[in-house]
Amino acid sequence: MKLRTTFNSIRIRVRKSELKTLDQNGIVEESITFPNGPIMRFSLEVDKNTEVLTAHLVSDKIRLMIPAEAAALWISTDQVGIENHVSLPDDKQLHLLIEKDFPCLDRPEEDKADTFWELAPDTPEAC
Repeated sequence: MKLRTTFNSIRIRVRKSELKTLDQNGIVEESITFPNGPIMRFSLEVDKNTEVLTAHLVSDKIRLMIPAEAAALWISTDQVGIENHVSLPDDKQLHLLIEKDFPCLDRPEEDKADTFWELAPDTPEAC
């Protein structure tokens, strides 16, 4: 998975094999190990009790929760992504976006075998 964050925004891009794991196991996870031992984790999880795409931060893990029905549709169709804007205090929002990963056409050295070529736009995708 690719994780991109900007001010109050989380974007996750999922490869084909990861989408298959999500479909089979209901969860796909990644971790990043830092010097001196700390580990940051993030996951994409299917949750039958969730009504909209949402996020939680628990200890060292960012968890994005997808409603089961929305996940099933996203996984089994050409739908590229799921997006939500979560209301926060003080009129702020947390923008969440999960997408199927397109090949980065402007990075010839990158392995593109596990990406969604068939859904990619005709122009180079910003990676």
